[in-house]
Amino acid sequence: MSAATGGISLVATHQYSGDEWEQYCLLLARRHYGADQVQEVPARHGGDLGIEAFTFCGRAFQCYAPVEPLSTSERYDKQRDKLSTDLRKLETKQKELGSLLGSVRIKQYIFLVPIFDSAKLVQHASTKAEEMRALNLPHLGQDFTITVASDSMFARERSEVLERPTALVDMVQTSLEDVDVWISGNSELTSKALEKLSRIQLSASQRESYLEQLVNQFLDSENALLRLREKYPDQWEAVMDARKRKERKLVLEYPPGSTNTAMDVNGIVRSLKEDLSRQVPALDDPFVDAMSWGSIADWLMRCPLDFEPSEGA
Repeated sequence: MSAATGGISLVATHQYSGDEWEQYCLLLARRHYGADQVQEVPARHGGDLGIEAFTFCGRAFQCYAPVEPLSTSERYDKQRDKLSTDLRKLETKQKELGSLLGSVRIKQYIFLVPIFDSAKLVQHASTKAEEMRALNLPHLGQDFTITVASDSMFARERSEVLERPTALVDMVQTSLEDVDVWISGNSELTSKALEKLSRIQLSASQRESYLEQLVNQFLDSENALLRLREKYPDQWEAVMDARKRKERKLVLEYPPGSTNTAMDVNGIVRSLKEDLSRQVPALDDPFVDAMSWGSIADWLMRCPLDFEPSEGA
């Protein structure tokens, strides 16, 4: 909701920088369409191609946040000019876009802005969409449309992002030196984990690096658990119960032979993260992420998680 006073829109919303707005919009898009379905398009190396990201189902995103406060008229002028400029790149940089998109055809161009309060912008978008269709560009769908929207387009995802839990404990990064010391002092555990990792599709050098990162996550999660137990013993107990339940079902959910690549391990992590988030909703994302990867490390260094040799391993 906004009220106009003296020609300036007074909006009770966060004033985003361009980069903040872009990252926020892409976060909403990933939550809505799926993180593996949204391809970000960095502009730093290779130039700005007129889109911030695209989905493999044919949606492209451009995010724009002008410096506020602005009147409705001023805001419309800036949004109109930005939309026109970026749409022009779909034509002038069609070779680069063709290489970028591959077989994907852009059917819907979504122009996301923090404040959207002018019908003229919709009229302008409709006119530009018609112009773009008339160009018959190979990377655009024949039914190409332009949608002007704010974050209300992703109302559910916006609520999830804005209402996500506050961190119960701070995640403190374990130093590389501490990781090396721990690995050296726990050779039996780390040797067991390396032996298991030798049975999945990783080279010898990749295994060493993979184990190092796992130990890093393990130490991060164990340190966070200690702080959680001191401050919120009930939440700590809920986390431990959730992890134990997952551990008891590992052989049932991931029987021998079903897990023999690093991507399979990622699937176990995703499943555990979902379990933790559902069973202990007070946990924030960084804690859940570290806890899930730390559990993988723990299970590898003990007995719950094992692999069978992959073909050619």
